[in-house]
Amino acid sequence: MKSLLLNLTLLFATSSLFAQSAFLKRKMDDSYLIEKYEILNGQFSDTMHFSNQPVTQKDAVQFLETYSATHPNLSSREKKEIQRFIAKNGDWASNGNGAIDSKKPILNYFYKKQSDMLNVQKSNYTFALNPIIAYQQMVESNNTKQNLFINTKGLEARGTIGKRLGFYTMFTDNQERGPQHFQNYVANNNAVPGMGYYKDFKETKPGGAVDYINATGYIDADVIKNTVNVSFGYDRFQLGDGYRSLFLSDFSAPYTFVKLNTRLWKFNYQNLYLELLPQYTRGGDKLLDKKYAAMHRLSINATKWLNIGLFESVVFGRKNRFDFGYMNPVILYRSIEQNNGSPDNAILGLDAKIHTGLKTMLYGQVVLDEFKFGEIKANDGWWANKWGIQMGLKSADIFGIKNLFVQAELNIVRPFTYSFRDSVADYTHYNQSLTHPYGANYAEASLQIKYKPTERLYVTMKGFYNKQGRDTVGGKSFGGNPLRDYGFKNANRGIKLFNGYASTVKFVNLNMAYEVKDNFYLDLGINYRDEQGTHAPNPTFSSTQIYTGFRLNMARKQYDY
Repeated sequence: MKSLLLNLTLLFATSSLFAQSAFLKRKMDDSYLIEKYEILNGQFSDTMHFSNQPVTQKDAVQFLETYSATHPNLSSREKKEIQRFIAKNGDWASNGNGAIDSKKPILNYFYKKQSDMLNVQKSNYTFALNPIIAYQQMVESNNTKQNLFINTKGLEARGTIGKRLGFYTMFTDNQERGPQHFQNYVANNNAVPGMGYYKDFKETKPGGAVDYINATGYIDADVIKNTVNVSFGYDRFQLGDGYRSLFLSDFSAPYTFVKLNTRLWKFNYQNLYLELLPQYTRGGDKLLDKKYAAMHRLSINATKWLNIGLFESVVFGRKNRFDFGYMNPVILYRSIEQNNGSPDNAILGLDAKIHTGLKTMLYGQVVLDEFKFGEIKANDGWWANKWGIQMGLKSADIFGIKNLFVQAELNIVRPFTYSFRDSVADYTHYNQSLTHPYGANYAEASLQIKYKPTERLYVTMKGFYNKQGRDTVGGKSFGGNPLRDYGFKNANRGIKLFNGYASTVKFVNLNMAYEVKDNFYLDLGINYRDEQGTHAPNPTFSSTQIYTGFRLNMARKQYDY
């Protein structure tokens, strides 16, 4: 990894770079509008490959500007909706400064632009600074003795330097006591979902609140203008169009990354080099070991209505060093892995999406961790036929209802997928899955409905039904938890889906978010979660959670796992 970073430094130092932009925040309330207009566009964009998430502010703004120019019959509300989205990311509007001026700036200095506390646009640099503040209070049935809350405060900054370099940084301090299933997850995994290091907040007993810092940051530049892009920093990514991803999701903690993105004609080729953390047990302060991953995905707009993606990844452990062979951005990783003696965890994937012409897009993924056609034909449940499949659809403005967005999805992953023969090269980071929160050995159906009845009101309904085969305390592994190596597997043959102790989870969320000012939201919502387990440590627990809160410049914390 050190050699990779040295090469990157030399690249930045010697190349004629062109400034790039910050990434869009994926789970902000209005971020789904990019998906909506991608569907209504009726064909795929060659300049914005949405399956590589998050997309940049620059690509999103340019896509919406092109969409507006090529769809002259937009309603006045749609035009205003697009204009407001572009204004929030105004650095990258075609006029160079699309942010909307405020009528009454604070002290004639702060909030001169509606979307930013501080926004400076100069010929040789740009800079924007914003506070991040959020508080959410929750009550949970069957858990009424605890005070459930989230308290967040911090700052974010973005900008460009000399038209050569773009940057983004964010820092928040957080205290949280989530609902019961959140507490169970923290206790069982020694990890806060989506976060890294944490400590107990005032209490040390199980079920206490947690205290953690969430920080991301990166620099970003075009090495060859609008063709080759390089990013380096600390963040997380998601590959695919789904609610979940079988390749890489943003559920786990952030990680150090180098991203190379090459865009040429109908092709988009992305390389990710990641520094990850293997399994660990919480304890005193110490230097934690590292493991690594290399991934690439080739996205092809085969036709105006068909996009195909090819994915490959390898997770490997060396003694705190990156394997130089995996630095090659164009070689098949599996061949390197075999030449090394097959010590690493290699995964292949295929994805596709189709514009149907009916304001609906179909999408899907197939992942192969290990696969033998002869064993499939034998049909005797060989344990190492490890694969997963995703099928989904997205629809916009269907049934003649404007501003209605619907997404339905099915995910099925065989037992032992993503696991490995040791506890280092499994498909995890910071004691969390790099894909679905549940790992493997499950089937899940989900549905999301998003509706915007007024200009500033966002109504969201989200739900899923998940069935998974789980382990007991200790003993054999039944293939659901990628943190357990497959040396503990329960059998070699007769392995079927839901192997082990079947548990089911039903989850429904209804949320209303009102945007008072740009990026300042008031939330009111309700969750219902029912988990039916069959054996320890799989609890049977059903609860309803009601919450309310406010947030500025951040997405709502969700407990959808």
